[in-house]
Amino acid sequence: MSAKLPEYTVIRDTREQEGHGWIFHPHDPGRYPPRCKGMMTDTLNTGDYSMLGYEDILTIERKQDFGELWTCFLDKRRFEAELERMKSFKYRLIVVESILNHDMFNLTPPQCTRNMPGKALMRWLTQIMIKYTVPIIYAGTAGRKVAQLYFEEVVKIERF
Repeated sequence: MSAKLPEYTVIRDTREQEGHGWIFHPHDPGRYPPRCKGMMTDTLNTGDYSMLGYEDILTIERKQDFGELWTCFLDKRRFEAELERMKSFKYRLIVVESILNHDMFNLTPPQCTRNMPGKALMRWLTQIMIKYTVPIIYAGTAGRKVAQLYFEEVVKIERF
């Protein structure tokens, strides 16, 4: 007899702006487990999303697009403090809701006062993956689905 996989509840951080981010609805009861029971909003010390009962081991940081990443790049100290906290999590992930393409390496965003090519941002993101051992997924419009799959796989592994 196999162990029953638990249902999970997604926690969305209170600092996620209204109208932005992901909404997780309860799965149909007939869906193959693990099933999402829905979503709640609460304060998370690290990241934008987690799961109830998994707050100390799982965190997902959502970035809307490369514009938001540029903002983090220009204020590295604050973002890298968040990444430092993420290091203590067994499961950590950054999901960027944009697609990476070759053109990104040559862009200079309008918010930069000096000519800073996208190559500098991409180098920094690569350094982040190595230094903080956190994967970055460029998910485009599939960000919520990527997060859902991540939640489900963690539930399967951990079986709290």
